[in-house]
Amino acid sequence: MADLPSHFSGFRRSDGRVGVRNYLVVLSTVALVNRWTELIAAAVPEARIVAGEFMRGLRSPDAARQERACEALATHPNVGACLVLCHDSASARHWRQYLADCGRPHAVMALMEQAGMEAAVHTGQQSLARLDEARRAVARQPCPLGALMLALECGGSDPTSALVANPAIGLVVDAVIDAGGSAIVSETVEFVGAEEPVRARCSSPQVAQRLLAAIAAAEQRMEEDGERYRGVNPTAENIEAGLTTLVEKSMGAVAKTGLHPFVGLLEFGEKPMAPGLYLMDTPFFSPCSITGMIAAGAQLALFGLGVFNPSGNPLAPTVKICGNPITGARWRDAIDVDLSEVLTERLGLDQAAQRLRDFLLDTAAGRESSAERWREGQFIVPKTLTPL
Repeated sequence: MADLPSHFSGFRRSDGRVGVRNYLVVLSTVALVNRWTELIAAAVPEARIVAGEFMRGLRSPDAARQERACEALATHPNVGACLVLCHDSASARHWRQYLADCGRPHAVMALMEQAGMEAAVHTGQQSLARLDEARRAVARQPCPLGALMLALECGGSDPTSALVANPAIGLVVDAVIDAGGSAIVSETVEFVGAEEPVRARCSSPQVAQRLLAAIAAAEQRMEEDGERYRGVNPTAENIEAGLTTLVEKSMGAVAKTGLHPFVGLLEFGEKPMAPGLYLMDTPFFSPCSITGMIAAGAQLALFGLGVFNPSGNPLAPTVKICGNPITGARWRDAIDVDLSEVLTERLGLDQAAQRLRDFLLDTAAGRESSAERWREGQFIVPKTLTPL
């Protein structure tokens, strides 16, 4: 694969990070104001909603995890301006303090400070219009390729995942890290069965110990319900698609990480402190794991497909890559990079990676991905304890 260019066209932020998008965001800090969020965002078709089942009454560490995730999403490098909606005045005061030095246009509103829903919606829409105008004043400029952080995901895995899509992703990941960038892979249980290759890929014995402990703990949690994880994975979907063993599936997942060493383990939504390849300890449900990686600052997601998967994230373009010709034909309008010609040897793996690389760079510079066009994706923050 040819070398990557040294720069791409992006949005520089005051904190030194770089965005590939300049989204106008309306963020709901608690599910109580989700509908208010929708009504305000409807006034600007380009607005992106950040909302989920964000709850009150969460216990530590769940409350802290949810708060960190919301704060990280509001100040994500792809956010050009943000309207934050709260339920009460105390929450609004916290958010105003947090965003005071965020370096981008923002506003905070509390529903309980409004005079009825009609006025609340009208005032919110006026604020959103002002933020939109300020956001549009920011232009793209050359940014170093090393500023990119990639979220790595795969779903609907089948034999073509390990043969085509994931190895092509791995080659692109290596090139981005060579340029000084970062990549995050998640879904910890997906590495059960691949412990030895992971150990061999760690930058130090200490990193290996942390990663293997996280994988073992994830497997143990899966078995707490009395069902042995190694006996229920691959799933029925994977088996129907042609996978036969857990090791097949896990090694396919490892393939998308390339050849660089793992340099650390991240908690859900934790930001990497240095460039390189990281494992983030997350659940295996892709909307949840992608939320964690985007909260950590990933500006783009590379999603390897066997059979189709509709996951994505509203704050980061998700590039869907597929090596299965049947999936590629059926879901042509929802897949970005069809690499199925590798199976017929009309396309070499290096050429496939080059095709993916070109699409990635075009997407970073503004090309709309299929997941963006269909507005795929949601925000899910995991909970470990029963709320109060």
